[in-house]
Amino acid sequence: MFKFFSACRKESLILIRDMAGLVLLFVMPMIMVVILALVQEKGWSSITKDPSIPVLLVDEDQDTLGAKIEEGLKGSNIFKIYTSLDGKKLSQTVAKEKIAKGEYNVGVIIPQGATKIIRHKVQVIVTQVISGIMMPVDNPFLDIQSNDSVNILVYFDPGIKGTFKYAFMATMKEYSMFIESSMIFSSFNSELKKMFTQYQPPKMDYRETVYFSEIFPAGKDEKAVPSTTQHNVPAWALFAMFFIVIPMSGSMIKEREEGSMIRIYTLPVSYLTIFMAKVGVYTVVCIIQFILMMLAGRYILPLASIAPLAIGSNYPGILLMMIASSLAALGFAIAVGTIARTHQQAAAFGVVSVVVFTALGGLWVPVYFMPEAMRTIATWSPLNWGHVGFIDLFLRQATIVDILPQVLKLIAFFVVTISIALFYRRVNSPLNS
Repeated sequence: MFKFFSACRKESLILIRDMAGLVLLFVMPMIMVVILALVQEKGWSSITKDPSIPVLLVDEDQDTLGAKIEEGLKGSNIFKIYTSLDGKKLSQTVAKEKIAKGEYNVGVIIPQGATKIIRHKVQVIVTQVISGIMMPVDNPFLDIQSNDSVNILVYFDPGIKGTFKYAFMATMKEYSMFIESSMIFSSFNSELKKMFTQYQPPKMDYRETVYFSEIFPAGKDEKAVPSTTQHNVPAWALFAMFFIVIPMSGSMIKEREEGSMIRIYTLPVSYLTIFMAKVGVYTVVCIIQFILMMLAGRYILPLASIAPLAIGSNYPGILLMMIASSLAALGFAIAVGTIARTHQQAAAFGVVSVVVFTALGGLWVPVYFMPEAMRTIATWSPLNWGHVGFIDLFLRQATIVDILPQVLKLIAFFVVTISIALFYRRVNSPLNS
């Protein structure tokens, strides 16, 4: 144990002597998380909050259909409807030009006389039904056909996603079906009133019979979608943890180049003890990094009108995830520092691999926005394990048992990388060089 603490003291002195580098290890990640949260706030809010998608609406009908569609789109709290631009009423030509230039994503053109066509079709259906009841044998209205249809034009920006187009068209079809159903219901009431003078139509509009209830198994009333801060703080804290591969591997290579590693080998200390001393000291550094970034998310980001970081109440679980994530990052750094021969090799491989882990792990783009194949690959990134664990703690009030799979994956990654480093060091001892 004395040897371990002596090795820890040696690593601590190396860090303290480079005070400027130590400060950068703590300050730069805080600056990074603040800047990235500010940059991503608008785009992230459009995902996590109810988005306000601009839609150009040209209502040439000026009747029930156009009014109901506009009312439905506005009532969805998803679309922001524009019926005029620059104080001028929209026309089909202007809407088409704006969308063709990419200034707007969607345009809806409701043709003139659309409501009249629907009313006529509904009237034919109601007449056929009523006459069929009154004259079931010889119905003179049975052969009446109404082939007229309403063609609502929907312009889309070519760059818009296919999933959005399908969702928007489904919404439009839902509104049109509701309007037709309402008209049928109203027409039946009118015809019955004509036939039976004492008939009193119900004082209510046609309403849906089937409703959908949103139920969240975790007991939440809101969707478990992280805010900008909840996504970015753990994401870039993990990124900073793994980026410690640069200073740590550089330190290990410097020890070899200066010959201090050979002197260490002459001491009665195992190389595992030296490894674990580095892990112990740098784990403290990683935990301080994470705490500082959480403080930035809690107190600095709200100054820029960004929601403060909410971390839940499972502090032991958060500490456990910080330790497990730190170990995974440090195991990776030690493996790189052991295998790399030069500073250039360590820097190039370390930077690229951490960036790849970050991209695959869903730290830049959330995993649920990735294609199916990429979502599968993401589950193999150690940064994804850490990020999922922190999101579960921050957002879903997870217990230690809930995050245990992520913790075990990170510790397993640490054990594997440390084992690789020990095996490589045994095979390629600096004493053989």
